[in-house]
Formats: sequence, C-alpha cells, structure tokens
Amino acid sequence: MLQLLSLTLAYDDTRFFGSAMFTDPNHPDDKPATVLIDHADKQPRFRLTNVDPTAQDPSVPAMVEADRIMRFLLRYTPELIGRTASDFPQP
Repeated sequence: MLQLLSLTLAYDDTRFFGSAMFTDPNHPDDKPATVLIDHADKQPRFRLTNVDPTAQDPSVPAMVEADRIMRFLLRYTPELIGRTASDFPQP
C-alpha cells in the first residue's frame, strides 16, 4: 500500500493541474512514484500521467491512488480547486 507524500494542485479560470507523489512504506529508500494531473474536458475531467514512462498502466498502484484521490476531490470538495460541484456532473 502506498502513502501519499505530496499532493499539489493549482488552477486558473479554465483548468487545473498538479502532481501527486507516493512512497512505499515497505521500500522507504526507493524513489517516490510521481503522477502528473491535468485537466480534461471529458469525464472523468482529469488526465493522469506517471513520470515513470514504464508505469503508464492505470492499474499501477500510484495511478490507482491518484485516480481515487482526484475522483474524491472532484465529487466531494471541488472548491479546493476553485470549482463547484456543478462543474463536474456525476454520471
């Protein structure tokens, strides 16, 4: 299981972007996994890109955790990125 090390989000009038960094408590000396977050115009309203080019699969633990965090933020606390719930309609 990964632990969130850092979550940084920024936004302007039209989009948001940022990154999430995770550490593995079982391997504390390993380099943190970093996932870039970018705004997208279609559902789920964000795009994730792993900094590690060999770890782009959505099932990679860092990608799964970043996806889970972003879905939570957009659904329950969109004001944290300067938006409202109506900006992110739920299916």
